[in-house]
Amino acid sequence: MKKVFTQSLLLAALLAGSHNVLAENTTMNITTAQLAPAGLQQLIDRHFAIWNNTDAVEREKAFAAVYSSDFFVADYNGLNAGADRVNTAISKVQSQHPGFIFTPAAIEWNHGIARVTWGYGPKDNPYLVRGEDVFTVSEGRLSSARVFLNK
Repeated sequence: MKKVFTQSLLLAALLAGSHNVLAENTTMNITTAQLAPAGLQQLIDRHFAIWNNTDAVEREKAFAAVYSSDFFVADYNGLNAGADRVNTAISKVQSQHPGFIFTPAAIEWNHGIARVTWGYGPKDNPYLVRGEDVFTVSEGRLSSARVFLNK
C-alpha cells in the first residue's frame, strides 16, 4: 500500500510540475535566438574531415585540436571514449563502407548543444544513409557526439 501511495504522489507531483512548465513555456518569449560560438562551424567541419580521413595516424594527430581529452562518441553500437577507441571506431566504419564519405549540413545551435544532419555514402550517392550528430562543446572543443541514424 505504501508503494502505491508513494507512486501516486510521485505521479501527481510530476503531472503538477509538467502543468507548471507548460504554463511557463506558453508565456516565454520564443523569439529569443542564441548565436553559436565563433568558430563552431569550422570545428564541426574539422570533425567530419577526421571521419572522412582514411589515414588513422593523420586522424589521431588532428584529435587534440578538435576533441576534448574526455571526448566520446555514443552510437547504436556502444560508447567509444578517448582518442584510441574513437579512432578505432572510425576505422571500423570506414572498413565496412569503403569509399563512403560524410557530407554534413550546416550546424544548428541551441543553448550549448550543436546538431548536424549528414549524408553518408559514395561520392555518386552521398546521401545513401542519413543521420544526425548531437554534440556538446567544452572550452572550444567537442566533448561528445551522439549519433542517430535515420532509418
